[in-house]
Amino acid sequence: MKKLLSTLFALALSAVMMAGNFVMLPYSGRTELEKHFSDPNLTVHFYTNSEIFATAEHFDAATMVMLDENAFSTNDTYTLVYCPKEQQQSYDALYATQDYIIVSGAAMPHKNDGTVAIFNKKASLPHLNRDFPVVTEENPTILEMLSQVNCDSIEATVQHLQNYGHRLWNSDNAFAASDWIAGRMLALGLEVEQQPFYASTWFGSGEAAPNVIGIQRGTLYPDIYVVCGSHFDSFSWEAYSGGQAPGADDNATGVASVLESARIMTQYEFEYSIIYCAFGCEEMGLYGSEAYASRCQQQGMDIIGYFNNDMNGYLYGNQIHIDCIYPNSVQPIGTYYMNVGSVYYPELPIRHVNFNEGDSDHTSFNNHGYMGIYPFEDYQHYSPYIHTTNDLIGPSVTSFAMSQQYCQMNIACLAEIANPVEEIPHVYCNPVTNFFVELPVGKELSAVVLWWEAPEEGSTGELEHFDVYRDSVMIATVEINPDPTYQYSYLDTITVGDSAEYFIMAVYSDGCEAPSQTEIGYGIDGIEESVSHVFVHPNPSNGTFNINLGKSQWNVEVYDIMGRKVYESRMEGNSIIDLGLYPKGLYFLKANNESRTLTAKMVLR
Repeated sequence: MKKLLSTLFALALSAVMMAGNFVMLPYSGRTELEKHFSDPNLTVHFYTNSEIFATAEHFDAATMVMLDENAFSTNDTYTLVYCPKEQQQSYDALYATQDYIIVSGAAMPHKNDGTVAIFNKKASLPHLNRDFPVVTEENPTILEMLSQVNCDSIEATVQHLQNYGHRLWNSDNAFAASDWIAGRMLALGLEVEQQPFYASTWFGSGEAAPNVIGIQRGTLYPDIYVVCGSHFDSFSWEAYSGGQAPGADDNATGVASVLESARIMTQYEFEYSIIYCAFGCEEMGLYGSEAYASRCQQQGMDIIGYFNNDMNGYLYGNQIHIDCIYPNSVQPIGTYYMNVGSVYYPELPIRHVNFNEGDSDHTSFNNHGYMGIYPFEDYQHYSPYIHTTNDLIGPSVTSFAMSQQYCQMNIACLAEIANPVEEIPHVYCNPVTNFFVELPVGKELSAVVLWWEAPEEGSTGELEHFDVYRDSVMIATVEINPDPTYQYSYLDTITVGDSAEYFIMAVYSDGCEAPSQTEIGYGIDGIEESVSHVFVHPNPSNGTFNINLGKSQWNVEVYDIMGRKVYESRMEGNSIIDLGLYPKGLYFLKANNESRTLTAKMVLR
């Protein structure tokens, strides 16, 4: 797939409002909120749990706070910036609370997921008469889906997105990530669209990397939808000066949850349609989800609910738990989420919280009349590494078991609404594990080696063979080895200077096919500074790991699953790390040099 080169167009898909006064009105409770939305003097653009922001034709000093005369006359947006009171002096604020400010035009974040763009569009209040299922017992078909959520599959997606280095909203990397996600959805048989949109941000304006929308059509109600989504862009201050923004927890974990949900759920049929989304430009103010949710509203799409996936890999404490963020105006979907959790995972603590330090894409859906919810890490102790160069597997993503649990809840909530078609006999199958591409190790070579291991057990059919794909075209078939621990490989040749995208398809006797994640192979003249992966072998190991990092100098650190550093050394080329004296388990390698950071998983057994 090639980078979309669509004509730039304005974000505003609904009618532009007549100029008036941009005002704030406080409210208390749903009844008063509905009154403001129905007031003919007001056009509500955005609301929080206690305040609305609107254009008023006639200003009433007794009930309104004037923010700006002639609303939207000199700017496309206003911006809500999450910023504590003591840090607000650096902004020219129109309005301020203890937790956030409103400014005219685009604005840079104070920290973390810190901005929401407010557009000249009419907001809609979600209706509370939508009936969510009341779940009283586990559905065996849904339990079957939940059992297939694979930590290795989730980790492979996080690692792939982390390997881009950064995914800034309008960068080539972000466009490449959008294309890669679209390719994964196409491989699963979804109807896939890459939705272009324009963003006018504090760091420039232009075409953003497009949203990826994948639709799985329902058999009985194809025009009624349940939606899950995530954002794929990343952010750090260092990335704007040539540094890294790997975005492993924020938000490769969310994308992984959506893609893993799609991998499993596309093996089944449902009465209602399911939409899987990956949004661009969230970090600049929710631009991608705003573009999509606004279009859904304009087209009158019937969306039952939206389930957000953003940051689910940093475990605080010893027990996995979920903090649910949503406004009081969408209480029914929150109650539904708690209900699903109590039936399928009664031991999992889930609580409703109000988060005053940031926002995510559920807000775009809530603002356009759809109920959305945001399951989140511990809201008081979320990853301290997001929006830094250390948002990596290891320090920032510490528990793929936690990501697995969040993904299982996402699937359970989607499936209970979409309602699996029980009478259809289901087949399902697992992808290969530990798939990676090894780059050439000599200047005279332009070959790449593909490595992978057999799928996990549990598929309905018997594994027949593997098909090797290059750039979506099958190039070879590899037969099965009876040894379950056998490491498969395939040698391919690429012209120096070219690249190719590979994946391995596991083919089963019942017709089920499961694609691996995709990996890029490069035809290069030796690896030198072009190295993009750490090559660790054997892996797993009984203690000694061979490390290949090319010919430049690297600072190498190894962390245990608790984030404690157990090893550090300077190395280049082929080196050895001995962890034989440490406990068995999962470790994370982090390699830094002047221009990049690379990571790898190491399994000590």
